[in-house]
Amino acid sequence: MVYVLILSVVSQVAACLTLGLVKPWGERVPRWVPQLGGRRIPPLAVVIPAAVGAVAVTGLCAAVTLVPGGPLGNPDFPHGTAGVIMDVCYAPLLAWGPLVGALTIAYVRRRRAGEQVWSGGVLLEEARAGDRS
Repeated sequence: MVYVLILSVVSQVAACLTLGLVKPWGERVPRWVPQLGGRRIPPLAVVIPAAVGAVAVTGLCAAVTLVPGGPLGNPDFPHGTAGVIMDVCYAPLLAWGPLVGALTIAYVRRRRAGEQVWSGGVLLEEARAGDRS
């Protein structure tokens, strides 16, 4: 029972942290956070965990789906209509790792673009390091 709770919490935390790759709080700590608010987040502090997570999730999904005699070969695994429904429900998980990898690459490119401010793919203005929030 505790295993399921921990797995649920860890997966939700990972999903929320993935949002940091596309949200402003992935570049600067929100101002409401005590003592750290407004500080710039070093890119490697985001990129390394995101890249490791992308590789780990991709590897785990590949191992589960491609290994002969793996979990999918278990006789207790659902077959027939129940198996098809389960496959359809779990298939999007196979894309999670590669998509996090793509988000990580986009994050690196965005951070490397310097202190330019982008909105909806349009360059708004050049900004100095202290001007962004």
